[in-house]
Amino acid sequence: MAHNLTIRENGSAEFFSSVTAAWHNKGVVTASKQNTQDGMTVAQLNWGVKKSPIFTKDKEGNWIQIQDRVAIQREDNDRVLSTMSPSYETIQNVQMAEFGDALAGAGNAHWETMGSIDGGRIVFMQMELEGSMFLKSNPDDKTVKKLLLLNSHDGSHALMGMLTPIRVVCQNTLNAALGNHSNQFKIYHRKNYASKKEYAAKVLGLAYAYYDDLQLVMDQLAEQQVTKTYVEGFVNALIPSVKEEVSTRTENRRSQITDLFATGKGNNGETKWDLFNAVTEYVDHHSVGRLTNSRMERSEALADIEMEARFERSLLGSGATLKQKALNLLLN
Repeated sequence: MAHNLTIRENGSAEFFSSVTAAWHNKGVVTASKQNTQDGMTVAQLNWGVKKSPIFTKDKEGNWIQIQDRVAIQREDNDRVLSTMSPSYETIQNVQMAEFGDALAGAGNAHWETMGSIDGGRIVFMQMELEGSMFLKSNPDDKTVKKLLLLNSHDGSHALMGMLTPIRVVCQNTLNAALGNHSNQFKIYHRKNYASKKEYAAKVLGLAYAYYDDLQLVMDQLAEQQVTKTYVEGFVNALIPSVKEEVSTRTENRRSQITDLFATGKGNNGETKWDLFNAVTEYVDHHSVGRLTNSRMERSEALADIEMEARFERSLLGSGATLKQKALNLLLN
């Protein structure tokens, strides 16, 4: 994630972490994970949003209400985060945190990161689930089980829960679906949100089933040696040419992944596991995407815009798609 953390008027950031240094010296680093109440306080997320009417003037100069749109407005500073249909239901930050509590068991949620970006349009919270995964072939290669919650106040995302296992040695996020097991679920901003909580309470069991399968996949990939010819065929299939001639950008992307296969953190350039982690490291730490005018305009001053865009691609966009495609190719 980027320096596009929400910065308050007093210069403080709406962010805390117990696992990483504060981004660009913004936010709070805590010595330990936080319970829900303390985490919300330290991350300064104890604010809500409301739906407010929108008005315009008619040709006589009289104020008239726009009936088919409402403003989604922060209650603490009156900042307008978006305009939405009146049927849009807000999901408050505290409801999001309570949802995490429900997944972990009442009072058992211990958050390692909370924060907001883009003025509060996106709110994120991450916890580590119990248990870790280790490769049978290399017990030092550890992957921890993470659950990330994302919610938006601008209509860009539903409330999302994402299983985001992280390989400790390189901090690569190994988020990908496994067969019939999805790595995410969504709760939409509709009136039946509360009833969804009962369903979502089952997600934790599904999460552990997902991680059990992931352990098998990790060991399977780590046990399969690959040849130079296989690596070349893999990167060509992963990033195919769109024209008869290979573009410079395509060639560079292929070369980066091939290099990371051998030189990426924790990689030995030998197995399918090394190949998958080459792709995840490329997506999480090296990929370069197109920065739109909209992205430039919405980002906070001095934001590391490319890092911010890479974060979103990695979890929700083209980067997540590339990781999924890589895993599918390696398992076929």
